[in-house]
Amino acid sequence: MKTCMALLMSVMLAFGSGSSSFAQESASSSHTTNEKLDVAKMYRVSHELIMDVNSGQAVLDGRTLSLDKPIMKNGRVFVPLRTLRATEAVNLLKFDASTQQVQVIMNSELKPPFEQLFFRVGSDKVYMEDGSALPGTTIAKPLIAKGVTYIPIQALTYVGISPATAKQKVTLKWSNKVLELLQPKWETDKDSTTFTMLYQKDMNTPSVATALSGGGWVGGNDHAKVLKQDISLDGRQYNRIKFTLPLRPGPNALKITAVSGGEKTLSVMRKVSNESTLPIRVSDEGKKYIAFDQSASGYVGTPQGGSIDIAGRMVAGNEELGALSFTVQQYDDQAVKTNPYKDIKEGKIPIQDQSFKGSVKLQHKGYYLITLYSTDNVPAFDRGAWAEIVVEVY
Repeated sequence: MKTCMALLMSVMLAFGSGSSSFAQESASSSHTTNEKLDVAKMYRVSHELIMDVNSGQAVLDGRTLSLDKPIMKNGRVFVPLRTLRATEAVNLLKFDASTQQVQVIMNSELKPPFEQLFFRVGSDKVYMEDGSALPGTTIAKPLIAKGVTYIPIQALTYVGISPATAKQKVTLKWSNKVLELLQPKWETDKDSTTFTMLYQKDMNTPSVATALSGGGWVGGNDHAKVLKQDISLDGRQYNRIKFTLPLRPGPNALKITAVSGGEKTLSVMRKVSNESTLPIRVSDEGKKYIAFDQSASGYVGTPQGGSIDIAGRMVAGNEELGALSFTVQQYDDQAVKTNPYKDIKEGKIPIQDQSFKGSVKLQHKGYYLITLYSTDNVPAFDRGAWAEIVVEVY
């Protein structure tokens, strides 16, 4: 398996371009798409906490609260940890008395510069999980007064909270960046899918990526199209953007992502009624070297324990290349947040008499992706994934 992982890592960049070749071939026939409207919505939920330094009275998003009041020391403003607990900005606050250290874990929807940091009473440094200090960072030293732990408001900027002071009041502002899936799954019998989503107009434009068999994701918003701007909805202004992406037969994981909005994964099932109508997908790079009979299918159904034949021929002039590498990966619905394709096996198919032939036996139900990779002795720009076969084991 170590060999397999090394192979996958070495071809990831090349496979990125190879995957694009696959994508262009499939997505070119736009008449085969069917459109889903607004499968997701990305927006910001703003929050504000105003505290009176003198009275301790606080107002959170218009609601009055009674909190420990901030304190001033040497011209710096400090807030109690208990104040942060009253907000939904923080997921976890933990004070370790033995080390005098405060652990702060933020709500991931804030998309803060650092989701987890550590502050130490009496130290002007901010610490990361590995114990190292943030380089070039100095803060007012956290302190304990009357049994209450305080941290300086300036330190909150590192965890996504913007502090301000004016007229004896302390204001903390932050916002949750929400990516809401309105339709996370759907089915189609087409070779590509088109869908739209809404995103708040002052947030970064989202993009969509497709899972690579070699690990990771490839995609973007280069071919996306903003259909409409300034859509008024739930008190916000949205833009509507459209994406069209190619689909493999069977399940497809698509990841929506944005710098300001996090990421969520969609699942699109491409149904196939006639296996014989789907040729093996060959990348542009692969077409220079290998070919398959017209009867060879890129989508194969087989019972448990069945064998899948992998056979083809070399394009003239490439007979002496040695052997093709291949991997077999199973699609795992539970792993779509990382990458749904999990390594099952690997191998090589020798090239003899201008052709290659091998077989793979699969024992368990599910969907599998068989990927043929380039030989080792081709130019670097032609290396990567050359062909794909999707298998459904029933």
